[in-house]
Amino acid sequence: MRARTRDFVNSVYPEHDTVCILEQAARDFYIGVVGIGPGFESILELMARPGLEDFFPRLHLVACVASNICPEALNKLNALGVVRHETYQEMLQAHPGINLLIELTNQPDLLRELRRVVSPDIAILDHTSAVFLCGLLIMFEMSSKCKVDLLGQQSLLNAVMDEMNDDVFLLDAKGRVLDVNKHVCRRLGKEKKEILRKFCWEISSGTHHNHCRTDDPDCPLRTTLLQGRRAESLQTWVDPEGQAHYHQIRTYPIFNKQGEVQKVIEVRRDATLRTEMEKRLQQAEKLAAIGELSTYIAHEIRNPLFAIGGFANALLRAPELTVGAREKVRIILEESKRLDNILKSIINFARPTAAASAEVDVNTIILETVQLLGIGCKERGVAIDIQLAEDVAKVRGDAELLKQCLINLVKNALEAMPAGGSLTVSSGMESHHVRVTVKDTGVGIPSEVQDMIFNPFFTTKKTGGGSGLGLAMTKKIIGDLGGFLRLESQVGLGTTVTMLLPPYVLLQPAG
Repeated sequence: MRARTRDFVNSVYPEHDTVCILEQAARDFYIGVVGIGPGFESILELMARPGLEDFFPRLHLVACVASNICPEALNKLNALGVVRHETYQEMLQAHPGINLLIELTNQPDLLRELRRVVSPDIAILDHTSAVFLCGLLIMFEMSSKCKVDLLGQQSLLNAVMDEMNDDVFLLDAKGRVLDVNKHVCRRLGKEKKEILRKFCWEISSGTHHNHCRTDDPDCPLRTTLLQGRRAESLQTWVDPEGQAHYHQIRTYPIFNKQGEVQKVIEVRRDATLRTEMEKRLQQAEKLAAIGELSTYIAHEIRNPLFAIGGFANALLRAPELTVGAREKVRIILEESKRLDNILKSIINFARPTAAASAEVDVNTIILETVQLLGIGCKERGVAIDIQLAEDVAKVRGDAELLKQCLINLVKNALEAMPAGGSLTVSSGMESHHVRVTVKDTGVGIPSEVQDMIFNPFFTTKKTGGGSGLGLAMTKKIIGDLGGFLRLESQVGLGTTVTMLLPPYVLLQPAG
């Protein structure tokens, strides 16, 4: 009882060193009742209630002085093990441990006699004061009902919170964790007690990344504490494999009676899939706009370019040209051809990929690509490791287009290892998709540009080193075939690009 009393007092007066009188009640009360007047039924009800010690000192009704008692009250006395006596003298002699007498006879003379002859060590509660026992019984009943209602609401709230697939934290005004739902414990693989009292930024969503601190101006907890309103932000972290993850963090204030923010609820939701879908939609819209613009520009440029190339060819065959002029015309012709190749790339990028239905063996594509680029690997000091799964399924697509995609990925990997390194090209099955992976040990890609690496015309190469369409076209081709690309990269450790393609499914004709 004393521990629960202390917890209750501390919850009501958290900033006061309050000592409750019930905590100081070190002894039990052994009760003897004189008379069966008003209040006697309440005493019996109070003694029979379970859980009484949660609210009162330990009470034991051991004996009573009663005559002409009704059968119902007699049954209750017997159930409680209460002994009946004819006089209070007989009761006190038989039970010397009684330390509380309750007088219910409503006889002033008897009350005065009790106060005169009873030992000072025995407290006396007269029939007038005993009316409070009735009030205590009513309060106990109301408390029990409120407790049942509260436990029901608490169970419902816990069930709702624990079934959520989001991380839910209850924080104090300093950002310390007061409570979490089960999802947090399951995700971190820890007991709740290992998480409580830590600061929220110490509990990261990823292995090597902590969320923002309250001194971060973009921290939603800081905004909620300072402005007393709901706040949210999108946090990014990179896992040990170099994959970017996104978490949406929302904070909600809980106010005290003075209108001050006392606690904060923080909800963290893994928004990686949704963010990726939004980026893909934006990319698709961007590609559509670029495609229309590229087609128009290419058409308008190719007409005069065709004329330039034609006249340059004619001039090059003219016998009256000097050696210097002929060299200049040759440069014009070569540059016009280079520009024409760039326009062809733009047109090919803008043109939708034809939906091919041929069976393609990715292992064959890998072997042919490595054979084609093997000489370049040796010249750069790059060791090639080919890991082909024998049970890999075939894919539906165009073999030449897939080979071009793989060539683009391998060439980018080689360019990322100017001082040599290791290149691994592998195949396999993953999540009902055919997997083709190109892994290098090159310089890696900074996290701030990973989201842009597949954008058209974006390149990290020096001026003139590339058009920035290779990876964009690769992603477009794979997407048109129903697959997708996955990028994992860490600066200084290398990059892994994975093509995930739908397997070829043989459809039997109906009937």
